[in-house]
Amino acid sequence: MAKAKSQPVRRTRTAHHTDTDRWSRVFIVGGVAAVIVLAIAIIAFGWYWTQVRPLSKTVLRVGKTEFSLGHLEGRMSLMLQENSFFRQSENYLRALPDVTLAQLEREAKLLEAAHQLNKITVTDEELDKKVLELGGGGENAVLAEELNRLVKESGLSKSQYLQKVRAELLEEKVRTHFTSLAPKSESQVRARWIVLDDEKRAEEALERLKGGEDFAAVAGEVSLETTTAQQGGLVEWRPRGGTPAMPEAVEKFLFEDAKPGQRSEIIADATGSYIVLLENRDDNRELSEQQKPQVVERQMNEWFEGLDKTLTIGRNLSEEDALHALEDVLS
Repeated sequence: MAKAKSQPVRRTRTAHHTDTDRWSRVFIVGGVAAVIVLAIAIIAFGWYWTQVRPLSKTVLRVGKTEFSLGHLEGRMSLMLQENSFFRQSENYLRALPDVTLAQLEREAKLLEAAHQLNKITVTDEELDKKVLELGGGGENAVLAEELNRLVKESGLSKSQYLQKVRAELLEEKVRTHFTSLAPKSESQVRARWIVLDDEKRAEEALERLKGGEDFAAVAGEVSLETTTAQQGGLVEWRPRGGTPAMPEAVEKFLFEDAKPGQRSEIIADATGSYIVLLENRDDNRELSEQQKPQVVERQMNEWFEGLDKTLTIGRNLSEEDALHALEDVLS
């Protein structure tokens, strides 16, 4: 009788051990799976935190117009694609983030303030026409197809691309506005200059001039601005903002401080060291056809600079952000 009763007990114990083993395996597999999921989550979070999240950071705000780091990267890629200039040296490449940000700021100012100039705006019809023109598809081109192709080629989003085109149209209209207001004559100077990239060399040149040597002779020998050096450093009649381009401090000396025949001391800034001689100044000299666009460009730049006082502008591009963007663009 005892043996007959013990059989069910053994079966029950065997079943219990089988269930325990099965649950142990479940717990082990589940634990391994949980560890794997956690590891993937940590990796994904790290990737998001270091790669994706920074792209959403606002690096420029002009009024209500904002640009993220990701938007900046897209425009950097496009600028690099359109301008081989930046690949000519490491320094040019390093300047790419700041140059692109400055371009975005200019576009944002147009989007925010162009309407202040004679109510300048761009209609949707003008925008569509410009897209078709940029697409080059001819009269039978389909707007949606042309736009999709251009957006794909640019690497930007549709809204980013259209914003860029709208800003370009606004700049065309703003330039037309300032052209219509450009004066027929204004103050101009005729001068000579010596341009050097080293202050020590500039001091040596200045000592020669103080010693009585002819300005034209010294300029022709040492000036690094080769175009004018060939004419003894001569800069023919030019208005403010004319060519060749001059630093603001040099123009101030020529247009405000100097009298005809007066020579400057060394005028140094980030672009180099300058010694200039004012030969003559005419406060109401007629502008040539070549000079008028230069005056228009100067007046536009003055308008852009004036917007710094009327628009709320926030720049938030750190060196780390610029490096991150440059690495992404070049990778």
